[in-house]
Amino acid sequence: MSDFLPLDMVMDILTRLPVKTLIRCSCVCKSWYYLVTNPSFITKHLNTNNKNNLLLIRRCSIKALVKEHYSVLRCENKILCDYAEFEIPVYGFLNKYFRIVGSCNGLVCRYNDLPYYSNDIYLWNPSIQKAMTLPRPRITSRSAVAFMQNIGFGFDSRTDDDKVVRIVYALDRYGHQTPPPEVVIFSLSTGRWRNISHLGLKHIILWMAPQAFLNGAAHWLANNGTEKSYVIVSFHMGDEVFGEIKVPDGVDNANRLLGDRVDKYQESLSLIHIVDTGDKFICCIWVMKEYGMPESWTRLFNINLSGVLGNRVVGFTRNGEVLFGRKSGHLLAYDPEAKKVTHIHFRGSTGSWVMDSFYADVYTESLVLVTCKESKPNKKGKEQGWKIKLRKPLKVKNC
Repeated sequence: MSDFLPLDMVMDILTRLPVKTLIRCSCVCKSWYYLVTNPSFITKHLNTNNKNNLLLIRRCSIKALVKEHYSVLRCENKILCDYAEFEIPVYGFLNKYFRIVGSCNGLVCRYNDLPYYSNDIYLWNPSIQKAMTLPRPRITSRSAVAFMQNIGFGFDSRTDDDKVVRIVYALDRYGHQTPPPEVVIFSLSTGRWRNISHLGLKHIILWMAPQAFLNGAAHWLANNGTEKSYVIVSFHMGDEVFGEIKVPDGVDNANRLLGDRVDKYQESLSLIHIVDTGDKFICCIWVMKEYGMPESWTRLFNINLSGVLGNRVVGFTRNGEVLFGRKSGHLLAYDPEAKKVTHIHFRGSTGSWVMDSFYADVYTESLVLVTCKESKPNKKGKEQGWKIKLRKPLKVKNC
């Protein structure tokens, strides 16, 4: 059929197809294979489908070993429907789940959750079931230095490149993080780490603080040095510089144990702040209406977490619903406008710690990594390229 159609028309048709169908199309003929795996086509397909209302959810179940379950839901008229389920390529170490840094352009960044064993960082595309292990950075669990780390993941739109930034703090004898940290950045286009510690980050990012990637920058909640106040630290993936954003007035302290963190609410930077009043927990959702303007912080709504909602915010849908994880292992969606709670049919493990094993973020199917080769040192220390094969077919459920 493509012999009788202009190439531009063929590309326009194919860019509108879901990833699973495109993988099948790549087997039709060589010309379609080279078209589907072409970087310019992958970018065009991503830009065409980046507004699909999909939601990626991770949950954990614990029996003999921790098992992670990944699902994608499609939101239609604020109703979440099954879309796809995925198998993960790598499981956690020492019966622990992986921590998810974030999801961007169809890639999910995962890393080892254990503080002193956090060497392995993975980029994974669930839609095509391909993953790559990033090269080991200089400071690892085998180093003599005890450390804690924070990871950032995002996209540099100037160079069409995915990047991972790793911020490593040495620990003193009391287990406290000591600035300045070592900062290294990984670029998917080069496949290598670069040291950018000369940037001199003075803040201490809260340990394992979740990131929020928007406006080309990763954001974390951080300690503002000796002032014992809190700020939001940003790292711009394109300029490769750190920035600082003030938190809303009245938010003097942040408690990671309660679940305080930054997030992306629709297309805006948000701050989730939990207030302990003594007899109940109140979740305050703040949103920065104009990015980079602290005076534009607006408190959208307060939610009483002492009732059915539990006390841990998992994330937001693209339509603005708030997702909560409960100690009972249930995942709930709350519509702040209708003040309606919906039970999502997923079930995770029980307990206070497992609420951190829940993860939710808006998701975009993509072909990124479809032709990516991973660099892996051989016994002689040289690098050799190898391609990760497609794994089992996707398990797709209809809504």
